[in-house]
Amino acid sequence: MSFSETADVTGRFLPPTTRLGWQAQLDRVIDPPDLAACLQTEDPVGPDDPRLRYHATMRTVQTPALKKAVAVARRLWLVGGPRSEGPLHLAVDGPGETGMTTVLRQIGRAYEGIIRDRLPADPKRIPVIHINAPLAPGSKLDMSIPFAEFLGHKHTKDPETSQRSTDMTGPVCHVMKTRGTRLVLVDGIDRLDNSELKMAFDYFGYIAAECNVSFVYCGPGSREIVNEARRGKRPEPPDGGAGGIPTLAVNPIPYSADDYDLFHQVVKALDQDLRLHQHRPGDLLKLAAHLHRRTGGYMKPLSYLVCQSAQEAIETGIEAITEDLLDNQLVGCFDDDPLRPW
Repeated sequence: MSFSETADVTGRFLPPTTRLGWQAQLDRVIDPPDLAACLQTEDPVGPDDPRLRYHATMRTVQTPALKKAVAVARRLWLVGGPRSEGPLHLAVDGPGETGMTTVLRQIGRAYEGIIRDRLPADPKRIPVIHINAPLAPGSKLDMSIPFAEFLGHKHTKDPETSQRSTDMTGPVCHVMKTRGTRLVLVDGIDRLDNSELKMAFDYFGYIAAECNVSFVYCGPGSREIVNEARRGKRPEPPDGGAGGIPTLAVNPIPYSADDYDLFHQVVKALDQDLRLHQHRPGDLLKLAAHLHRRTGGYMKPLSYLVCQSAQEAIETGIEAITEDLLDNQLVGCFDDDPLRPW
């Protein structure tokens, strides 16, 4: 996928929390370059080298959580009719750096895929809205604004305070109802300050009821955050029973002498997608134990570690990933000595 496909006419990057950016991510297809067509020369590679650009992203490795996300999307679709109990909501929870945001977006991507397959094509349809919860420091909570910005609505500001002065809830709800919105993804729910939680979840609850949409909340501790916000409005279930939000857990991939198959599958997928002249199938898999020591099985540092190592292998001409090359990257900091490069 080219840069222009995720940027506007000014070259500004369009995040997936805008409609155009979200659609660009949905339509993104990452095709590995043909290694035979990328001749190895002594000339230094430029920033637009196709293999450098390819290894900046690579394809998403299908972890158990990402596979589960597809099943979750299907279930949300199947139970998403007009029910007297209201729509179903979910949480995506786990430690930071495990790839929770990727899982959240996979749910939205799979959900849109189901709708594209099941319903007649409609360029005006907006099945999924993706927003970020606002940062707590100094934030003036107005939850209508992230929705409006995703939809491309213009909102006004007070000329004296430079604060946004127009509540966009009415226009947002109108678009959601008329454009077929069924799912809202909320990332970074952990960034809400405790004092903001009740206001935010009152707002989310209103949108869910008014527009009959499901919410998926994402962030470290999201399960307890959502449950605590709900407990502020109704009694806690007795003995901790039913009533908590269903949760998709995203955890580091384990690795030990008797539990290594899953991590090997992840590394093997990365191995197969590398496009390096001196790389042989299975070379990266031989470094699996070292990769786990460096990253703890957390997907975000693992992805960055392999991608950056591949880029350096191309730039230096060694065209293979080695243990020394991995240790030269400033990602994957799981070591007791903070002065070491990793």
